[in-house]
Amino acid sequence: MEMFSAEDEEQWEIIRRTIDVSDYYVLILGLRYGSKTSDGISFTQKEYEYALEKKIPVLAFVMSDDVSLPKSRRDDDLSDINAFRSTVLDNSKMAQFWETKDELIKSVSISLMKQIMQKPGVGWVRGNKLGVEEDLSKELTSLSKENRALREKIVELESKISPKIPKIEVNVAYPSVSRDYHDLEPKVLPRKLNSVDIPRHLTKYLDDAAVDTFNNSLPSESQLMEYNIANNRYHKLQNYSTPLVIEVSNIGTCKAQNVYVEIVFPDTVAVYDQSESFVEPENPIPENPLVEAEVQYEKEKLASLASLHAAMLGVDNFNNILGNYSLAPNVGSLSHLSAINRSWWTRLDGNKVTIKIESLLHTRTMTFDDEYLIAPLALANGELKVNVICEEYAQEDIKVMDLHIKQQEL
Repeated sequence: MEMFSAEDEEQWEIIRRTIDVSDYYVLILGLRYGSKTSDGISFTQKEYEYALEKKIPVLAFVMSDDVSLPKSRRDDDLSDINAFRSTVLDNSKMAQFWETKDELIKSVSISLMKQIMQKPGVGWVRGNKLGVEEDLSKELTSLSKENRALREKIVELESKISPKIPKIEVNVAYPSVSRDYHDLEPKVLPRKLNSVDIPRHLTKYLDDAAVDTFNNSLPSESQLMEYNIANNRYHKLQNYSTPLVIEVSNIGTCKAQNVYVEIVFPDTVAVYDQSESFVEPENPIPENPLVEAEVQYEKEKLASLASLHAAMLGVDNFNNILGNYSLAPNVGSLSHLSAINRSWWTRLDGNKVTIKIESLLHTRTMTFDDEYLIAPLALANGELKVNVICEEYAQEDIKVMDLHIKQQEL
């Protein structure tokens, strides 16, 4: 357009009529503004504004400022072209920048194709081709119907072909706890003793050495916290453990070979072997010497009363009124022994259970309920990560399942 004169109104009429019958307007801007019309703007800008006025979709492609051009291909004064470029960028939010000819060709082709698909234009056909286009349209319609019928037939045939593959499903029974589920009351660190804490009637049973020993044996806050956590865990394991029940099923259409199932449990539960036993944590708080002194005081008081009572009854030997009792020793439980079975095995590593099954027929289920125990450490739901692989699988099947803690009804 830079070759047109400002008075070339006949040329503008040609341009205007061309834009009127166009479906899209493609604008490519470099660094030359071009010849101006009598309106004081370039023909290109006048075209652009006319296309906007006629609501014709505009595809704008603006040369990047980083492109180095010779002086012959750019205006000496860039004020007009820069103002035009700014107007285009403000109006066309989807304007694209380009640097090379190949990049411009690619961008124009892709953008125009997208625009044709998203906003199809009316287009035009030569008059002598009208009959041909009508026949072609009918042929395309017929082919489209045939294509649709063939696709439906393929889907029908595929549905009748059942591929012979296994499908392993894993189900973990939700652990349940009784309504009295609770945390232990944490131990509180006692304060150190001093002489004013000792009642007068206990002074003969308590010396400074005993008080110093008690004060020096008190644990730190962190040591007591560790004990409370360990003791609360021991309490949960002893009182709220239930058998861990895992079901592995093959709901596919053929036998599965060398099945490996790996289940990772959340930290909100503890999983352990049934044969495993736990030692109750030792309370780090020493026995209060005031309590021992009070016991000695009560014993001496009771002995005096007993002697007096014996004298009144004339009994020479007054044995311990309460008598002597001994506790039977604890009987240790026998270790849990799993049956030896070469067709399957299980392994526990922390909170991860691994199950290996040599073969599992389709429609069959294996239940594992006598290997491990599970104890909820908190009334909080968590997630299980379940990984399954077998010879017939192309890749490992990874699933995340919810683990809910059920609280029994009263």
